Amino acid sequence: MDPTSLTYDILKEMFNISVGKAAKILSEITSKKIKLDVPRIEFLDSKDKREVNNSFSNIPDGTLMLSSISFSQKLSGEANLIFPANKMKSFINLCLDEDSRDTGDTDFTDMDFDVIREVGNIILNSIVGEMGNFLDINLDYSLPEVKVFAKEDFKSDLASKEYFYMLMLYITFIICDTEIEGAIIINLKTRNSFEELMRILKKMEDDLDD
Repeated sequence: MDPTSLTYDILKEMFNISVGKAAKILSEITSKKIKLDVPRIEFLDSKDKREVNNSFSNIPDGTLMLSSISFSQKLSGEANLIFPANKMKSFINLCLDEDSRDTGDTDFTDMDFDVIREVGNIILNSIVGEMGNFLDINLDYSLPEVKVFAKEDFKSDLASKEYFYMLMLYITFIICDTEIEGAIIINLKTRNSFEELMRILKKMEDDLDD
């Protein structure tokens, strides 16, 4: 079953609710105004290399900071939070009340990784947790892992793994008027996971039409 326009609307509402909750938590922790928004969503067939490459062209070039968690139960897969590394360095500095100018610096300390690990934990737990709540299914998920990748290396790493379908969420992160654009990629590992997601969403669509 192919996603309909209503499918996208339902998912966009679900994900904006989840990132809104994450933004509220982050704002309280940092004592700074933080806004997260998901302006666009795409479904990608991982075997359609042209489609995947077109979507990846929207991710900034250069070094990326990646936070990932795995989830299982009714849906099985992995969620990846991706931002340009230099922008995340500016974000970390803002959180620590240090110089937040974008100097292109992508050298990260252990404290930097701790901050990003906590940010990734909050955002990805909100995304996966709200997905489970919204779809009324139980999901188990792991603690986040944080890595720094060159964009091409990340694409190669993703291509080396077996995923059936990918859900690309373009995300905008605003803190103290500093805007960071990134993405969340949710990889569904099996056909069953994709079909189960579509079945639940179709039922929700039917309920809305009644």
